[in-house]
Amino acid sequence: MKKVLLALAVIATVACFSSCKKTCSCTTYAAGAVVSTTEVDLSKYEGVKKCSDLPLNNYITAAQTGIKCE
Repeated sequence: MKKVLLALAVIATVACFSSCKKTCSCTTYAAGAVVSTTEVDLSKYEGVKKCSDLPLNNYITAAQTGIKCE
């Protein structure tokens, strides 16, 4: 019985971690003002596992212009 409960606990843990967020919210800025916000599906990008890996992340701090994905 203990083995069955342990197996169920392992399966539940794996299921919880595999249901992680698979989208990022990307915001476009121009001169510090928000221009638009878009949801980006990570599954469309090969090798991308987190928002910071997106090739869209490009932000110039001095000009406060670019795209940030979180």
